[in-house]
Amino acid sequence: MEIAAGRVVANKYELVRLIGRGAMGQVWAAHHRTLGDHVALKLMSRSLDIEEGATSAKRFLFEAQIAARLSRKTRHIVRVTDHGEDDGLVYLVMELLDGETLETLLARSGPLPLADVTKIVAQVARALGQAHAEGVVHRDLKPANVFLTHDEDGGLLIKLLDFGIARATQPHRTADAFATREGFVFGTPGYMSPEQARGARKLEHEFDLWALAAIAYEGLTGQLPVMGTDADELLKNLCAGRIVPLREREPDLPKTLGAFFDRAFADRVEHRYPSASELALAFERAAAGQAAEDLEVTRKYVKRSSKIRLAVTLALALVGLIVAAAVWRAIAGSSSAPPAAPPLARAPVESSGRKAPAKPPEPWVPVPSESPAVTPESLPSITAVPPAPPHGPLPGARAPGRPSAPPSASPSPTSKPIDKGEVF
Repeated sequence: MEIAAGRVVANKYELVRLIGRGAMGQVWAAHHRTLGDHVALKLMSRSLDIEEGATSAKRFLFEAQIAARLSRKTRHIVRVTDHGEDDGLVYLVMELLDGETLETLLARSGPLPLADVTKIVAQVARALGQAHAEGVVHRDLKPANVFLTHDEDGGLLIKLLDFGIARATQPHRTADAFATREGFVFGTPGYMSPEQARGARKLEHEFDLWALAAIAYEGLTGQLPVMGTDADELLKNLCAGRIVPLREREPDLPKTLGAFFDRAFADRVEHRYPSASELALAFERAAAGQAAEDLEVTRKYVKRSSKIRLAVTLALALVGLIVAAAVWRAIAGSSSAPPAAPPLARAPVESSGRKAPAKPPEPWVPVPSESPAVTPESLPSITAVPPAPPHGPLPGARAPGRPSAPPSASPSPTSKPIDKGEVF
């Protein structure tokens, strides 16, 4: 069916000029005849093959539903406003953007400044992050589907286009996702991951992360990370892991960017960046000359250590305040209040609740020593009296054969009577 300017689709969209042409149809700038809006119409003619045409129509509808849902949550995905079919022509209505694709820009200017590539990677990562959160994998991310326009302040604004071969990894209220047969490849050589090139049945967001890293690589060098003169050679080198290191293409770029791409293009999926946001953050840090991987690990541990230190500091400060308050109260109470009377002894209470009668104090009983007891029988017998000292008898001692003197009325406090049998 011939499509030309001036044709009216669905009795309201008048075609103005052709914007682009692709495998699934054409994109036209159109004018809404009643509202006066300028929109972009993506048109697809039904194939003569009924089965193929039905599949293409379903895929077209799926793209409309996916883009409509995602564009309501992020401005980095082109907005879809209408969808339908008119006389065998399936159409998709999108916002009309003012700008150009990244593919056109690279073809015109070659490698881009590092600051511009950093902005592009960050905004594409936001779009992918939202899509992946909704369970949608783009599967055909490339510079032709990255549109560069401007926001209301004149700053760079990236719009992600063409979810025509997207795949939903989670159930949604949309048209059925299209099963990818094992060995059947969807995508564009040069931006495909090795798993996608091999026709892996399991579809995950890692496909899009590899493509985003390839776009960043091409934005910095003007060339793809894999060499090849045709699609077959590209895929062969890709599956063999023949990635051209960034330092061989642009040795003047920071070495940390080379380390970034080494991880982004790692052989094993689990060694690559796990999400679009982490990939964009690592690229930003690598562009600034920072070791993205080391800083990311350090950031996690520093953040956790900072929380622990803060909690310990607050706990110690609280304990210090409590101790200080207790000391202050003790000092204030001892200086101003009279000494408190000793607490009264409380009578013991029996189990029945009545006060038990106080017990009389027990008499003091000396505790026997561990040494053997001394008795008169244990003392040695006295057979002789020791001679008197040269200066006379000791005070209180009696001479042999004389009667003992009567005791004094007031004995000296230091004197002590001497009993028989004491040995000196």
